[in-house]
Amino acid sequence: MMKLKCSLTFSLSLVFLTVSLNAQKRTFENQYLKIDLETGWTAKAVSSSLSAINITKDKYILYIATQTAQASGVEGGRFSEISMGAKSADAVLIAPPTPPCGDGEETKINRKILRNDLFVSSKEKQEYCRTPTNGKNVWYFSYIYNSTTGGYFNYYRIQKNTSLLLTELKEIKSEDFGSTDEETGWVITMAYNSKDINSFPQKGSPALNSALDQMVSMVKSLKIKH
Repeated sequence: MMKLKCSLTFSLSLVFLTVSLNAQKRTFENQYLKIDLETGWTAKAVSSSLSAINITKDKYILYIATQTAQASGVEGGRFSEISMGAKSADAVLIAPPTPPCGDGEETKINRKILRNDLFVSSKEKQEYCRTPTNGKNVWYFSYIYNSTTGGYFNYYRIQKNTSLLLTELKEIKSEDFGSTDEETGWVITMAYNSKDINSFPQKGSPALNSALDQMVSMVKSLKIKH
């Protein structure tokens, strides 16, 4: 009888824990997108663009724009067009527009979507780059892109009255974008809310790995609405 009581108590505890964890996950939704938020992250619409949001936790800022396009005539856009305004990227890049500083490391999210993480250290010799002085290799920016279209901006054909995952969008190659009004693009980035390069997360640190994993988890749930 005692064994049954203990087993029942343990089972109820697991159920309570599962419900509690699920309750901590929230969903942000507006007329442009719907996304499941990981625990501790907070979403807020960007005042300058209703179709864009910032999702923040500690000093990490995940930026998602679902209807955007490049200003430059460069195929796929310039790196500075998706990074300018992000404090950690602005701290590293001295005089944009320039290519990214440091080294990039790609992570495959699914068959189409990849994440590129950018790191910089004192080994960086480009004149347009600032580097940490503490001897560490630090992360300063990440962006997500569609490997089938290429470019910093990811273009797709608008399908009205739909709510679609990134992999369900009808993508358009950068060179073909702009032929009709029924096309737009998405941009997803993550940066660090600081200009102190020595304070940036070190490559491979548990906190950074966790933030990047949670970024992917949220992006996988993203649905773009039209």
